[in-house]
Amino acid sequence: MPASFRSLLLLSLMLAACERAPAPGRAVVDVRTTRQEGGTPVVRWQGDGLTAEALEQRFLEMSPALRERYQTPEAKREYVESMARFEMLAREALSRGLQDDPEVLASFKRALVNRLMRQQLEQAPATVTEAEVAEAYARQRGDFSRPAQVRLSHIFLAAPRGEAAKVAAARSKAEEWMKQLRAVPLTDFDTFRKLAREQSEEPRTQPLDGDMRFLSDEALARTYGPEVLEATRGLTESGALVGPVQTEQGFHLLKLQGRMPAVDLSLEDVREQLAERLRSAKQTKAWANFLEDVARRQQLSVDEAALGRVGVDVKAPMRAPSGPMPGTVPAPMASGGAVP
Repeated sequence: MPASFRSLLLLSLMLAACERAPAPGRAVVDVRTTRQEGGTPVVRWQGDGLTAEALEQRFLEMSPALRERYQTPEAKREYVESMARFEMLAREALSRGLQDDPEVLASFKRALVNRLMRQQLEQAPATVTEAEVAEAYARQRGDFSRPAQVRLSHIFLAAPRGEAAKVAAARSKAEEWMKQLRAVPLTDFDTFRKLAREQSEEPRTQPLDGDMRFLSDEALARTYGPEVLEATRGLTESGALVGPVQTEQGFHLLKLQGRMPAVDLSLEDVREQLAERLRSAKQTKAWANFLEDVARRQQLSVDEAALGRVGVDVKAPMRAPSGPMPGTVPAPMASGGAVP
């Protein structure tokens, strides 16, 4: 074989290879509706068309109620013509080079990345064993079993029980405030909050308008005294008041915000919830590993010095967008939440 012919053949093969594998950052996209031979053509346009078989599949993908709209020849014709016009408009856009428009490219890239993420997550191993579920249940047992809790607000006046004069003054003041609080509806939480913020002498809750947060009986008695626990046991209606309640440290005026019942869920009760959390956690980890692999294969690098010189002026006025916002990596949607 002559050398010149061999060179020409080699060049032809190289060009063909280039056509099959576009350079990085470039793509050859086939926008035709029909990419395989066969089928019964229903509507045609230049170099493309729609077959009866494909059209029947489209109708089957609709809800039965929507299919009712396409029972007449006129309605079916309107539908296929609308599809054809859409495809022809896409070709018209290509003929004008709009595939290179920044807005189109941004949308195209986002669609590509989202589809890649879905594909990757679908392929990620997400099998969860019974042993893994049982281990997660044991590790998070506190999330599924807790005692009943109560949420109170209080106004506290410091008066150690052994200081008679201070106790008398605090009791008188507390009784006067309780009269004011009982004069307003139980649903009036603002009056109580205002008084707690201005007068309470308990440093942990005074900045919170007297809110003691949710506490179990044991935590309530330990933190504020068994007298507070006993005085509030019978409160059931939101906004109910009790006080003054004397403890070793002083007097409390108490208002009920709400109660949470005890929770004691077995492994069987939460099996599916835990399994879904574990599956989501495995998929999230697989996605993170995939991102690292892509960065490695495509040789990602960041010039820290150059990045440090990029200015971010927080005082500059906002400018009109010069183009679509750059894309960022989406986070996989973990339906059950990650398991620590």
